[in-house]
Amino acid sequence: MLFLVRHKHWFFLFGAIILEVLGTSIMKLSQSEDWILGSQSGLGVMFVFIALSYYLLALSVTGLPVGVAFAFWEGLGLTLITIISVLALGETMNLPRFLALLSVLFGAMLIHHGTGDGAPDKGAVTVREPLTNSRRIA
Repeated sequence: MLFLVRHKHWFFLFGAIILEVLGTSIMKLSQSEDWILGSQSGLGVMFVFIALSYYLLALSVTGLPVGVAFAFWEGLGLTLITIISVLALGETMNLPRFLALLSVLFGAMLIHHGTGDGAPDKGAVTVREPLTNSRRIA
């Protein structure tokens, strides 16, 4: 149970990624003639999934740095959507597309490993507050 509590923000993030992928996939599938419920209902389902994805993304950034969460959400989401589009929707995978996906995933990993836990580094440059009227130097 302690594992779940300690890593709950990552679970929120991966849930957000899965819902984003499902919503985007449903968007494409619902526009085909084979969609049972019609294109309008497919878009409604897509909106629900994307909204839930954003909700879980918002929960994840309460415990993860925003840059890390967004990089993983976009990077893994894009990669999974591309894989689904190739395997299930008949799109093609070529070398430039494959290299682009690797670049996105590599970039997400660089952002993750380059971001600390929120504690300031001793050698890091920090941004100072702007001077207010009461603190201005005369």
